[in-house]
Amino acid sequence: MKKVIGIDLGGTSIYGGLINEKGEVLKKASQVTGSQGGRTVVINKIMEVIKELIEGGKVEAIGLGSPGFIDVKKGEVLTIGGNIKGWAGTKIREELSKEFRGIPIFVENDANVAAVCEEWLGAGKGLDSFIMLTLGTGVGGAIFSKKSGIWYGKNYQGAELGHTILYPNGRLCTCGQKGCVEQYISGNAVEKTYLELTGERLEGKDIFKNYETDKNCKKAIDKFVADLGTYLISIKNIFDPEGIIIGGGVINSKEFWWEKAIDYYYHNCNNPKGTEILPAKYLNDAGMIGAAKVAFDNI
Repeated sequence: MKKVIGIDLGGTSIYGGLINEKGEVLKKASQVTGSQGGRTVVINKIMEVIKELIEGGKVEAIGLGSPGFIDVKKGEVLTIGGNIKGWAGTKIREELSKEFRGIPIFVENDANVAAVCEEWLGAGKGLDSFIMLTLGTGVGGAIFSKKSGIWYGKNYQGAELGHTILYPNGRLCTCGQKGCVEQYISGNAVEKTYLELTGERLEGKDIFKNYETDKNCKKAIDKFVADLGTYLISIKNIFDPEGIIIGGGVINSKEFWWEKAIDYYYHNCNNPKGTEILPAKYLNDAGMIGAAKVAFDNI
């Protein structure tokens, strides 16, 4: 059975897997992204993960999901590079090909590969259309339909759902806009809300855990819930998809907010029926499995 490497590049961590044609992860490796170190540091970290996975075996291809606007034909990052310092303009395929000669390399947007995984094996399997939201360090988005597949837009900037405006003239985003969704419903956003309330920094996972015992944690999560619920209503009314799938690292804390956000959606949407809101099934593995599927589809 053929094997490929799938890489999920995030703002905090790089996850990689050696994956077969059934989507089974045979081996895993990871590195801290080092996103503040710039593109050379991050490329070297990606190479370290690939080398660990490729050791002693043969792979047919490498697939990689990256934040930012991605030109999938050229395998490079365009004008927006997500939460990685200096990532815009990085020629990912070209850089990796210098080290891994003869191995085909395919690059996709990180939220798109998560959607590919969920459509192949997860919560999107069998759905005619769905929107994918990945809530992590930032917010990624993907639009999928059986008829057209992944929607890219003319300039590979389609489905940047984290950079639609939720609060006009709101928080400054890394993309240069103000008030982006990413600044209100990501892991970083929860931490910013808590900081604004208290003047103190606390990790997102701890804010969620302290929901019942700390009034400021409760305020931060209640704002996150209302903002997420509001955004789900907008997605429903713009796209009317069969499903909205929510994944990314924040989903690991869903016991603290999921039901509240869904209740908010149902109580405030003018017609919530017809769109099912689903948690992603593959969570931390979705990016690497989806990247692997992109590689399999292109070899």
